[in-house]
Amino acid sequence: MIAPQVRELIESIVQSVCDGDDPRIRNPLARLATVADTAALLHLRQRLYDSMPAHPPH
Repeated sequence: MIAPQVRELIESIVQSVCDGDDPRIRNPLARLATVADTAALLHLRQRLYDSMPAHPPH
């Protein structure tokens, strides 16, 4: 189970990535690094993957 505060950090990171706001990614990412466990990192990965536009097949 991922703590609500960690989920908030993840959503902040995902939104910043979607917005292309590199400076705004740094703070929540640094905070996440101090509290994240494997489940949180995998959740971040999935959220980032889900937030990206689908690429057409080649």
